[in-house]
Amino acid sequence: MRKFFKFLRLPVVKIAAVILGLSSGWAYMAISGPASEVVEAAEKRLAQGQLVAGAAELAGLSKTAPVVLELFTSQGCSSCPPADELLSELADQPGVIALSYHVDYWDYIGWKDPFSSAASTTRQRAYGKELALRYVYTPQIVIDGRRELVGSRRGEVLVEIEEAAKAGKAVTMEISGDVENAPTIDFSGALPLGGTATLWVAVFDEKHETEIQRGENQGLFMVNKHVVREFEQAALWNGVDASLSFDFKELGITPGDGYALILQNGLGGAVLGAAIQDKS
Repeated sequence: MRKFFKFLRLPVVKIAAVILGLSSGWAYMAISGPASEVVEAAEKRLAQGQLVAGAAELAGLSKTAPVVLELFTSQGCSSCPPADELLSELADQPGVIALSYHVDYWDYIGWKDPFSSAASTTRQRAYGKELALRYVYTPQIVIDGRRELVGSRRGEVLVEIEEAAKAGKAVTMEISGDVENAPTIDFSGALPLGGTATLWVAVFDEKHETEIQRGENQGLFMVNKHVVREFEQAALWNGVDASLSFDFKELGITPGDGYALILQNGLGGAVLGAAIQDKS
C-alpha cells in the first residue's frame, strides 16, 4: 500500500488522477502539503494544548469556538491506523471536538468492524454530496463540515484545524440543565442565512481497544477514541430562541460516555456551532 501511495506522487500519475476523477483523498496523496515552518508552528501549539486557542488569538478573535473534526474510518482499512492515532491524540486537545465514525462498507473484506454502522456511512456520503466529491474514502477527515482531506496527513490536518479556528463560528452553544438526560442548549449568535438549522447529537464511547483477528489489519491492536455509536437529529433551531431542550429517552438513545452537539444546515452542511459533554 505504501509503495502504491509513493507511486501516486509521480507527476504523470497526478495528472492521471485528475483525468480519471479519483477521489480527493487520492489527489491529496499526490500533492505536497503545507510549508514545513507552518506545520512546525502548529505542532508547537499542539504540544502546548493551544492548537485552537492559539490560532484564534492569532486571528484576533475574542472568543474561541470549538473545531469539529469528523474522521470516517474502519478497522478493516489498512490505511486507517495512522489516522486513528491522530484522532485519538486530537480528542484530548482543548477546543477540538474529535469524533470517529466507523463506516460499514469495508466490513466484507475479512474483518467486520464491531463499531461500524450504516448511519456513519450515510453521514459521510452526505458530506461527499455537499462537498461535490465523486467518491468518499477512508481515512477521510471532515473539518467543520467545510473542508475534507486524508486523515493520515498529520501536518495538513493540524494546519486546517488552525484555519478553521481562525474562521470562528456563527453561533456559540453551551450545554446546561440536566446534561445526562434532558440537556438544555443555550445559543448566542445568528444563523448566517436565516431560516432554521439542524441540531445533531453524536453519542460516543470514550475509548475502545481491539485486537484485529482477520483482514488487512490482522494482528494489530487498535485503539479508537470518541467512537460514535448513535447519531440522531435532536431538534431544529429557528435561529431566534435563546435556548432549547431535548430528551434522550424521547430520541431512544442513551448519552453513553459523552456526546457532541453539532448545529448545521441539513446533514452535511457547514458546522455553524458545536458543543461537547464528556464524562471523562
